[in-house]
Amino acid sequence: MSDGAALPEVVTEAIVVIDLVESTLTSNLFGWYAVGRQGLRDLRALIGEVGADQGLRCLKSTGDGYLVTFHNPHSAEMAAICAIESVFELLDRIATRNNAVSEERALNLRCAVHLGEVDVVADDREGPHVSLAFRLDDITRASLPAALNPIPPEEFPLRNYVLCSEEVAGILERRSAQWDLRSIGLLKLKGFPGWREVFWVVPEAAA
Repeated sequence: MSDGAALPEVVTEAIVVIDLVESTLTSNLFGWYAVGRQGLRDLRALIGEVGADQGLRCLKSTGDGYLVTFHNPHSAEMAAICAIESVFELLDRIATRNNAVSEERALNLRCAVHLGEVDVVADDREGPHVSLAFRLDDITRASLPAALNPIPPEEFPLRNYVLCSEEVAGILERRSAQWDLRSIGLLKLKGFPGWREVFWVVPEAAA
């Protein structure tokens, strides 16, 4: 960056990573042009719809999913609430869509939500908090044997679930009663020091 170049805008946003489960397998089996491409486009359209009134600011393809951020100019914590509400509305719409399409066209998601400062880049976001959100999304059953006080691996969901960071879990506990938070354990996330507690978010009614 040249001395005269402007530094990027720094804002606190809710960062959401949404990945399609087994998208590569589905595309290889049934074809990217026949199935995979339309599924990704449908997902993008649904994210745009549920986030339109919730402060959606960034929607970037990650290849097999999307990086999404939410912003609230009056309350950073409310951005996290809006992000969680949007993700669960997305899962509801995905379930409705899946009931209306063939099995090979069904979409299944895994989602991770974090809150932190990010650099605003055109159609993108950068910074360590973005990396942390991706680390949360990478957690699977195979991650749990190395965790402290983990849930049994067989209890960890395989699809259509939401994980969140300690920061988001604290906000949900303080500001919303509609979510049940279950600790899946304390994990070491690549590139980040120490242990971080990670939570599985479930609607209170379902819990």
